[in-house]
Amino acid sequence: MGINYFRRDDRDLKFVLFEHLALDRLLAYEVYQDFSHDDFSMIIDEALKVCREVLGPAMQDGDREGCTYEDGVVKVAASFHDCWRVMAENGWMAVSRNPEFGGQGLPAVVGGLLAEIFEGANLAFLTYPGLAVGNGHLIENFGTDQDRAMFVEKMYTGVWGGTMCLTEADAGSDVGWLRTKAVPDPEAGDPRIYKIEGSKQFITCGEHDLTENIIHLLLARIEGAPPGTKGISLFIVPKIWVNPDGSLGDPNDVFCSGIEHKMGIQGSSTCSLNFGENGKCRGILLGKPNTGMAKMFQMMNEARIACCLQALGIVASAYDTARQYAKERVQGLPFTNRDAGRVPIIQHEDVRRLLMNLKAGTEAMRAIICKLLFLMDLSHHDPDETVRKQAGQQVELLTPLVKAYSSDFGYQLTRDAIQILAGAGFCSEFPVEQYARDIKIVSIWEGTSYIQSLDLVGRKLGMEGGKVFQDWIQDVMTFTGEHKDDEEFGPDFKLLFKAAQAIGDFAMRYMQYFKEKRLRLIPLSSNNFLDCFAETAMAKLILEQGLIAREKLAGVQAGSADGIFYRGKMETAKYFCRNILPNVFSRHMVLEQEDTSALDIPEEAF
Repeated sequence: MGINYFRRDDRDLKFVLFEHLALDRLLAYEVYQDFSHDDFSMIIDEALKVCREVLGPAMQDGDREGCTYEDGVVKVAASFHDCWRVMAENGWMAVSRNPEFGGQGLPAVVGGLLAEIFEGANLAFLTYPGLAVGNGHLIENFGTDQDRAMFVEKMYTGVWGGTMCLTEADAGSDVGWLRTKAVPDPEAGDPRIYKIEGSKQFITCGEHDLTENIIHLLLARIEGAPPGTKGISLFIVPKIWVNPDGSLGDPNDVFCSGIEHKMGIQGSSTCSLNFGENGKCRGILLGKPNTGMAKMFQMMNEARIACCLQALGIVASAYDTARQYAKERVQGLPFTNRDAGRVPIIQHEDVRRLLMNLKAGTEAMRAIICKLLFLMDLSHHDPDETVRKQAGQQVELLTPLVKAYSSDFGYQLTRDAIQILAGAGFCSEFPVEQYARDIKIVSIWEGTSYIQSLDLVGRKLGMEGGKVFQDWIQDVMTFTGEHKDDEEFGPDFKLLFKAAQAIGDFAMRYMQYFKEKRLRLIPLSSNNFLDCFAETAMAKLILEQGLIAREKLAGVQAGSADGIFYRGKMETAKYFCRNILPNVFSRHMVLEQEDTSALDIPEEAF
């Protein structure tokens, strides 16, 4: 086992859960009435213990040992087997899933905080249970009773693994070009069973030795189906065939032809898979033919939210490492007193700035992700149909924001952690260089940031004729209007108001570009729009937290642990609004230029 670098503090996690969000509203729902604040607090404490004792020490092993490949067989780091056993035996894999199939049935927002903790301890390992549970949930939602009985519990409890098999050599984000084919199997005696033939690549956790079986969810085109995404179907393709009674049958002609050598997440196997090389691969049609993309989008949207949590977990761990190092590392004289002795680097102004980037960025990311997950709980369980619908629309609106922004901003913040450690941060003696390598994949998984921005502009802004977006803008405007004269946060609310105005102008200009058929201006600026939208949404939430912290500070001793925490929360809200939120204005200025030089330059000039 390697060194345990995991040092998460639970104070902000519990602040978000118990003080910022209306948790009692969730506990009033029938599905959550058996839980209490104390239950959630205890579960978080136990998760932290698992990370400190099991997952954290194995993080370095996964990076240094990596995965080995020989003749189609992939083996993972030895300590990952211990991690898998502990997670499976203690019910940690499917914490927010249906208890009927082995889940714990926790609210999504609690499960999200647990995911942040686990991902921050060992991102590479968490890809294995994450995909298994995601697959199981898709089968639970769209499979037959027999499918659910055969697969779901074993995937929720860690008996079997799982993958998403979308990407092919000529069909990455452009999924509609896939070539994997499916033909009915006349020998099966079941019209849902098809013969599968094709190859997939970049399949995370496509082969490994953690479980006795791996259940692939695979996109393929049934012979004669329409071209493009409209003709894609989704199949359950086990590595080892599963008999109707749930027992294992013969190998299912699924062969791993190799694994990728990557920048990061070395402990997670990224595989090339061949299906049906010998004509013996079978798949079970999930749902109706030609509905595969619609079903896979459920898993992709869940995976996009998982990407936010992966980024948050890594950034929070990078911050933990950087702040501890900054308090211990003595170097340099104070800028304002060159006659003084050397001081811990946390006393240097620029290190404080970098630490505040990390603190404010981490807490704002946590706030918006937990808000999204809280809304997801409302959308599934609130008794009022209108509330469920509105919450679901907000989830749709926020998902591309948190996926793209968290993954991109998280990479930048991890860079700041390396900078604080300086030369030590560049060396593997400390974990921040691994954090930087591991986190980069998150901005690529489940659609790049550009793809998320097009989803935001092309689909989400127009929901309900634009009303969902307009309601969000109005909510921000109302909030700023109520607090614009606040003695302490007044300047921050005014900045938030200006940022919301800029977001509204982005949207109005896009409507104009569509109308005037100046479409090429949209993809040139859509990433900037997404970043601006995300920072504005995060600023609103971090200011909500600042107001709560000020109210709580009045009831505790200033020098107590709670007093210091609440004072820190208030300063963090100011820092985010005064140092990160103003990025909105520079990006908006870029939009106003309507510059097309990136398109006007001759291609040969590159």
